[in-house]
Amino acid sequence: MTSAPFPVICGPTASGKTVLAVAVAIALGERGTAAEIISADAFQVYRELDIASAKPTAEERKGVPHHLIDVVDVEERITVAQWLGLAEAAIDDIRGRGAVPIVVGGTHLYIKALLDGLFEGPGADEAIRAELAAMDAAARRAELERVDPVAALRIHANDDRRTIRALEVYRLTGTPISELLKQW
Repeated sequence: MTSAPFPVICGPTASGKTVLAVAVAIALGERGTAAEIISADAFQVYRELDIASAKPTAEERKGVPHHLIDVVDVEERITVAQWLGLAEAAIDDIRGRGAVPIVVGGTHLYIKALLDGLFEGPGADEAIRAELAAMDAAARRAELERVDPVAALRIHANDDRRTIRALEVYRLTGTPISELLKQW
């Protein structure tokens, strides 16, 4: 991906991000520069999640091309790394056509990965994940507090997905995820 700057619009749900992004794209178009929008939303990537994800309607899109909406079936899973690859390809494609990409969304991890890259960590290990998922939640939490107290302070006690990932990373690398995240 080239390093030329482009607009990034992020914020909480229902804060007007899509309206602003479309307005920016239209304003650029009126000045002779085409613009296209790339969704940085962890739910809009899924087909059939139209209502729950607040996807912009055709009317709300006002003819501005949108990318990374409805690209994955709801039964599938998409990782941050996969989204990042798709986003970078879309940015390069848009720029290759002489247009400006506008990234818009509320999934801050996607935005952070796009702007700062991903930390160097291991991929998923389904066997370790299954073992951790089978553990009692209190035992899992106690292990996290023992091996990575910094992550334990950051990860909510009821957040099984992040707890399992932090423990998985530790088991695979011997390094706490909180240390690996310092790469960012």
